Amino acid sequence: MIQLIAADLDGTLLDSNKRLSPDLFPLIRTLGARGVRFAAASGRQVDNLRALFAPLAGEMLLIAENGAAVYDGPRCLFADQLPAAYFFGPIRTVRTLPGVGAVLCTHEGAFIEAADDPVFVQNARMYYEKLDVVPDLLTVLARIPAFKLAVFQKGRAESGCWPVLQAYAGRFAVVLSGADWVDLMNPATNKGTALHRLAGALHIPLTDTMAFGDYLNDFELLSEAGLAYAMENGHPDLKRIADRIAPSNDQNGVVRAITAYFGL
Repeated sequence: MIQLIAADLDGTLLDSNKRLSPDLFPLIRTLGARGVRFAAASGRQVDNLRALFAPLAGEMLLIAENGAAVYDGPRCLFADQLPAAYFFGPIRTVRTLPGVGAVLCTHEGAFIEAADDPVFVQNARMYYEKLDVVPDLLTVLARIPAFKLAVFQKGRAESGCWPVLQAYAGRFAVVLSGADWVDLMNPATNKGTALHRLAGALHIPLTDTMAFGDYLNDFELLSEAGLAYAMENGHPDLKRIADRIAPSNDQNGVVRAITAYFGL
């Protein structure tokens, strides 16, 4: 019996206009009344998730930063931290790539260098509620531990910066998170490991978990879940490993699939 549901945001819970379904919050409350916990599982910052889910954030599970930080309401259950020196090379490489920007992710907020690229800044602010512009990310690392570098290239991440950043695959998992984003993070950390640890903390068997996703940063999440749904609009490689296909994010796919499964 499903006791824990984890769903990605962009391309999954959020439609193409970055909106949550008005049916989602009532559904989460109904699930909660049945003893089923709901987790938002995203590459986004926890502050961004709390803003998106403000009416319910205090009682929801939040898997932030592709699994690098996990919260039960306001309480942090576990969080990553990587050596500062790991980030030096990737940051310097990003500086050499035209049209590419980087977001340094820490538990004190996110930081960027380039404020003169409006497309990058707009997208960074979309995913990072707490975001500061600084002259040099390396100086931030001297005083604040980081756990992820999110690299942005509008519409070209898979063919552009992603292959270049594979040079750092020894120290990082270099994860394609969408058409625009590549995440460099702890190789042992992903949404799947987060689901595994979260289920353990809640004493829920993995066989009693359900997950939804659309892109390659959801691969491990769907692989770990007892029942895995890929979105109709999802990446072909994700669809190949899913147990079921949910309607697209623009067709309220997650809500429809959960409603049908539980007979609501």
